[in-house]
Amino acid sequence: MSYYSREVRRQMILETAVNIAYQEGLSATTVRRIAQEAQIAVGQIHHHFSSADELRAEAFKLSVEQALNLLVEDGKKENASCLEMLHWCLFIENYEEAHKYSKLWKEAEVISFQDENMREAFRHVTKQWHTTIVNLLEKGALNSEFKYDRSKALIAWDFIAYSHGLDGIFALGLEEFGQKEYRENTEAFIRSQIEIRK
Repeated sequence: MSYYSREVRRQMILETAVNIAYQEGLSATTVRRIAQEAQIAVGQIHHHFSSADELRAEAFKLSVEQALNLLVEDGKKENASCLEMLHWCLFIENYEEAHKYSKLWKEAEVISFQDENMREAFRHVTKQWHTTIVNLLEKGALNSEFKYDRSKALIAWDFIAYSHGLDGIFALGLEEFGQKEYRENTEAFIRSQIEIRK
């Protein structure tokens, strides 16, 4: 076994947990499963995390942080407009990939009702999502892409609430509400909150 610093080993464990959660859900992130995938002893995980709940919550936080960072990095690489990035942030674009995060989000929300570690992680990532949207709104207004009359913080909360709720309806798989309807409804909601300049 190679020697890694405490922080590197902890990060490796978290990355393994994120990969498992992303592929199979948070419920699959058991200590034994993570140890097996990371090819380490179960004791190593207990050395870095006080409980499986703490590890699961930290893995969820990391997964959302990575997704938001990727959104910003991809936006820069592709020279995307703030409006395009808002679409990404609200799951309009690349829905297959976004749906994996959405499922993880919903699972974390359910767990958060019973687990304080996950509740704190859920609060943390919701604030990060909010901050990302606020920054996009601010930058988009500065770039004259759009304007708005209400507080950007309130608009961001409205976007999160709308996206979260509509995604829940979409996940039901109703025949009359598919990806096309999701996109149309979300775009209409965005236009109801901000005035897009062409």
